[in-house]
Amino acid sequence: MPLEKENGGQGIRTVQRALDILACFNEEQPELNLTQISEKIGLAKSTTTRLLATLEQNGYVEKDLSTLKYKLGKQIYYLGHIAGKSIELKTIAKPIMEKLRDETKETINLHTLEGIYRVCIEQSLGLNTISHSIKIGVKHPLWAGAGGKAILAFQNEEFIQMVLETAVNPRPQLMSELEEIKTVCFCSSIDEEEVGSSAVSAPIFDINGVVKASLSISGPTSRFSQENIINYQKIVKDAAFLISSKMGYVHQEKVR
Repeated sequence: MPLEKENGGQGIRTVQRALDILACFNEEQPELNLTQISEKIGLAKSTTTRLLATLEQNGYVEKDLSTLKYKLGKQIYYLGHIAGKSIELKTIAKPIMEKLRDETKETINLHTLEGIYRVCIEQSLGLNTISHSIKIGVKHPLWAGAGGKAILAFQNEEFIQMVLETAVNPRPQLMSELEEIKTVCFCSSIDEEEVGSSAVSAPIFDINGVVKASLSISGPTSRFSQENIINYQKIVKDAAFLISSKMGYVHQEKVR
């Protein structure tokens, strides 16, 4: 049912006020009472109550009768799920990858999780005479190489242990490295998966905050000086976060 039977500017204001109510909720305040909502949007309680009633009737908010607090309803989750499914990772990532490639002159790879492996699904080849490239669609380990570690670090403990059981000569410091990656949201690899090639990578978060993909800058080890690595860590994380935000992910404090 419509919010109100109004026309023109008044109808638009009603819609905006309803949207303002929905925007009041966040991870820090997933539940709010009537007073809190009316104060946040600057409306009288009577007007806020009418808007909340209509939103509740349509499943956009739910009211807990024991606490008299409101929270976002199932209809919001349903719409978010549809929106998330309609977003194509490669389509979003490609222009960002090309810009990153132009900035660094190195190859940019987009990896996704497939079983206990990672697969490159998109690539922007470097502009230097000698560049690093990998075949699209070929499986690579998660436990070696920056692109794999950036994904593996954000999986559950059971999955990580399963992957490590398949590792060939895993580095003793790998577990502590994965913990560090979860904190800083970037990682690097020098001659790790392939001698002579290095990479810097960052995780990509989906709308639900789940990591199933990563973005990498890769090239010959000779060009990956410590100075370049530090620079690449920042710009690849910024690029990966931009992709994440376009996928619907809401920035959290832990992603810094």
